[in-house]
Formats: sequence, C-alpha cells, structure tokens
Amino acid sequence: MRIHVRRWVTRSPEVHMGSNRALASLLMGLCTVMSAESPRVHLTLQEALKTALDQNPRVHQSILALAASSEDRRMAASALLPQVSAEAFGQRNKYNMDAMLGMREPGNPTMVGPYTWGQARLQAQATLFDLNTYQRWKASRHAEDSARAQTRVVREEVAALVVGQYLRALRADASVKASQSRVELAKALEKLAEDQQKHGIGTRLDTLRAQVRLQVERQWLIQAQTQAITSRAGLVKLLNLEPQTELELTDTLANPAIPSQAFQAAFDAGLQKRPEIQALDARAKAATAMQDAVKGLRYPSLVATGAYGSTVLRPENWADTYQLTLAVKVPLFTGGLISSRVAKAKVELDEVKEARREVQSQVGLEVHMAQAEMDAARSEVETANLAVKLAEEALLQARHRFEAGVSNNVELINAQDDLAKANDNQISALYRLNQYRADLAKATGELESLFAR
Repeated sequence: MRIHVRRWVTRSPEVHMGSNRALASLLMGLCTVMSAESPRVHLTLQEALKTALDQNPRVHQSILALAASSEDRRMAASALLPQVSAEAFGQRNKYNMDAMLGMREPGNPTMVGPYTWGQARLQAQATLFDLNTYQRWKASRHAEDSARAQTRVVREEVAALVVGQYLRALRADASVKASQSRVELAKALEKLAEDQQKHGIGTRLDTLRAQVRLQVERQWLIQAQTQAITSRAGLVKLLNLEPQTELELTDTLANPAIPSQAFQAAFDAGLQKRPEIQALDARAKAATAMQDAVKGLRYPSLVATGAYGSTVLRPENWADTYQLTLAVKVPLFTGGLISSRVAKAKVELDEVKEARREVQSQVGLEVHMAQAEMDAARSEVETANLAVKLAEEALLQARHRFEAGVSNNVELINAQDDLAKANDNQISALYRLNQYRADLAKATGELESLFAR
C-alpha cells in the first residue's frame, strides 16, 4: 500500500500549516489497516508442534539428508546386481599392410580395403562373489537407519524448542492477566484512598501511596505485555510463519497430572527410545560393516561377463557371435592400502562407542535432573497456590481495616506487594512444572509423542 503524503498535503491547508494532529491520524489509520491485514492464528500446543514439524527448515533439511542416504544405499546395491548394456556400431576401414606388419612384403598389396564392418550385441556382467561390495551394501543400509534416527533427533530438538517457547508465551500471558487484575485493584484502592481523604478519614499521604502503587502496577503490566509480544515472535519464527502473523494461544498454563516413575524405568526408556542412541547404534553397525568390507579386499572376487551379438561384413552376411568370460581377481600387494583402511574403520567404530557412552551418561543426568526438578516444582505449585490464597485474604483484611479508618494504607500497599509476589511465584512454579515435564519427556525420547497426540 502506497500513501502519497505530498499530494494529500498540497490539498489540505491544515496540514500545509503544520497540523501534527492530522498526520498522526493518518499514521494511526495506516497502522490500523496494516494490523487488519495481518493474519491471526488460533493455536494450541499440539497444533503448534505439528506446524513446526511440517514447516521448520531444520526438519526439511534432515529429510533431505535421509533421502540422500537412501540413494547411497541404492547405489551400493546396484554394484551387486547384474549390469546389462546394448551396443551397436559400424566401421569403414582401410589399412596399410606394410605399416601393420612392420615390413614390406613383395607381392602383397600395400593397401587393403576399404570395407565396412558392423556389430550389434547385448552384454551382461554380474558379480558372483565380492565380499567388499556386499559389506559396503550392508554398511549403506545401516547408514540409512542412522540418518533416519538422526531425523528423529532433529524432530525432538525442534519439538523441545517449540514446547519451551509455547510455555514461555503462556507464562507471559498469565503474567499479563495477573498484572491487569492488579492494575484494576490498584485503581480501586486509589479511588478508595481519595474518598477516604475527602471524608477526612484518610490523608494525602495515603492517596500518594495508592497512586505510586498504581503506577508500579502499570509498569509491571507494560513489561509483561512486552514479554508476551517477544515470546510470540520467537514462536512465529520456530513455526516458520509470516513475521506479521499474530498468534492467539488457546491453551492455558495449568497444573498437569503427572504419574510418578522410578528412575530406572525412565532411564531404561531413554536408552530404548532416545533417537540419539538409535542413531549411534545404527552408525556402529555401519562402521562394523565397513570394517568387514575393508577386510574383504583381501579376498578374491569373481565376476562373470557374457555378450551375444551379430557381426556383418556385407548386408547379406550376418554372423551370430557370443563371448563368455569368468574372471577371478586376487589382490597380491596393495601397498598398505588395506591395512590403513582397516585401522581407519576401527577408529570410526571406537569413536561411535565413546559417543554412545557419552550419550548414555547424558541420558542418566537428564532423567535425574528432570525428575528431581519436577518433584520440587510439584511442591512449589502447592505452596504457591496456598500463598496466593493467603495473600488475597491478607489484602482483604488490610482493605477492611483501611475502609474502617483503623489504620492507614501502608498495610494495604504491603499486602498488594505480597499478592504481586505470590502471583509471580505461582505463575513461575506452574511454568517450571510444565517445562520440567517436557524435559523429562525429552530425556526419555517421548517428547513428540507426548505433546503431538
């Protein structure tokens, strides 16, 4: 959309005289139009997760890597299958016999030809025995399994980012709602302080305290609203949506029912389901197969070749021809090539084993931490819920005392501060409980299955 400001200004004397009000109205109208054009999406956590796994570039890249690995397997398999080719050609030849024999033969013609010679044939070649080629094919199959598991690794990582960002957005929304409620309460208490001052029950100092408290609550509301906007922007990026998309989160930050699970059961589930472990297991099998393939270079290989065709010197004289070949290739000396490749394959296998040990230790640490933090978060949620109830009751008592003129509003301001802290603690405890639940699901390899169903 283009706005020709210069032309509009020329026709409006008020703007030509420097009317900032008209220009501000124009800009506000433009912002309203732009905001109306921004797409608005209502999104649950499940929908957000499915959208990210469908549209995130990292997921697409992992799928492309899996496709490339699948083509590598097909290429390795092609070396084990028969190769068939067709060939047809024609030649017109003329030879110098003296040059071909390397000497001059008296009485024989010097030049022979020209004559035409043609041939058409089918040729097939098949590997009957080649241990190296067979083991390379097995290695490519395990490499494809590793790439498939690596795709799941990427999906779990993207899912963890989306779940975490969605929960942060829910925490920001809860903070906004709590701040809005406290702002409304502060307005009511400010009005109460003004009324008390008018009736001679309260003082000007009470009114000033209430006004300061209202401004503090408004400042906290601005901070909460800014956090809500930025958290949504991060979620839009993870979902690979248009930057101007406005998200409306339909889930709430609730207290989920989480069944308890023993550490050993969770640890065993992690070793069984974690895609990193599965990728390393497949990679170890691929390294073992590649090591066997390199050792297979020491063994003979057997290749059969057959060809059948027709040869012609004149168009009326076609002669069927065929050729059968059985070749055995035995490596006698490779200059240390085989031993160096065997050593390299062994190093690869050792690296995979060490990587698996590291991931196994990491799984144990993540399960331990997630379970401990989740148990603590459960207790924190219960404590925070009770603290909110007590803070609300204390605020109500302080308000009654101030309305009755028994005390000034210092107790009331302190009660407001206690309620704000209790609300923040409650929201933070709920957020941590949900986040640690997601951390435990990731540690056991069940994050996508838990939140995407």
